[in-house]
Amino acid sequence: MLTMMREKQKQDIEMFLEKAQEFYYNGNLKKSIDLLEKGEPIVHSEGFEDYLKIQFYLLYCEVLVVAIFMENSSFEKAIEKLQFCEKLIQNGKSIESARAKLQYAIAWDYKAASTSEEKEENLNKAVEYIKEAIEILEIVKSPKYLSMAYFYCGLFFERRNQLEEASKWYNNSYHLAKNTNNPIEMSFSSRHLGFLEMRNEELENAKRYLVESLKLREDSGFQIGIPFSILSLGDVHVRMKDYQKAMEFYKTGYEAALKIGIKIAQAMGAISIGRTFIRLKQADDAVPYLEKGIELATQMKNTGLLSLAKETLETRSVE
Repeated sequence: MLTMMREKQKQDIEMFLEKAQEFYYNGNLKKSIDLLEKGEPIVHSEGFEDYLKIQFYLLYCEVLVVAIFMENSSFEKAIEKLQFCEKLIQNGKSIESARAKLQYAIAWDYKAASTSEEKEENLNKAVEYIKEAIEILEIVKSPKYLSMAYFYCGLFFERRNQLEEASKWYNNSYHLAKNTNNPIEMSFSSRHLGFLEMRNEELENAKRYLVESLKLREDSGFQIGIPFSILSLGDVHVRMKDYQKAMEFYKTGYEAALKIGIKIAQAMGAISIGRTFIRLKQADDAVPYLEKGIELATQMKNTGLLSLAKETLETRSVE
């Protein structure tokens, strides 16, 4: 009887987490978080196994951490849940421990910073956690999470403009994900390899990686990532000076972000459209998009996007 109860409990929580992840992948972070909040008292009910609690909190933390970037949600809440999850995990060298450390790393990277010194301090903490995660994941042989950890390691090097190191880690992530059939993880490294190729003015290579990233996300149903991949294709066409094609991608990416309600992608799209109108010598058409970008960036407290939009609006220039 006890075995049957445990099996039923396991099936129920798996279905619950599958639904929460579906909301997350479809870009509906609010629905995902609301569902997980409602489920939290259930996992604390009598007889609920710690293993299942850990799986619940690992997904909950992942969604909360994504929401720091996407929705300007609370860093403190994500850390609080991560700390609770960490207490449940008995084995500090397990895949669960590595997954928690990976989320700590991402959370610290996403944490808002008011000064360059604070930003560097946050990045230092992110790097410490990602190193610990990689060390464990390389031992337990978990390609899905190891690929993502390699990606974020590359991202942290890119943040510091150490592009050769970034490229090495992105390639490690890309090939591991490709060889182990993890398309979502592959889409992250593919997109950022495209960015590095853009920096090197290898624009056809960049476009190839960015098209691949978009297709991987479309094919795997990772809707939350699609607007960012589309907007990136706009960026590469700007570099190619094909502003009409860039505008098509920016408008498509903006509409995709509106459809699923991702404010950060909406802000990026609106500002990119405005700046492309400036490039096309259509400054009056740029104004409403730049104003929308300012409104969204203000809501998100994203100082980088806010500064870019304001400067473009004031100067009517993209120089």
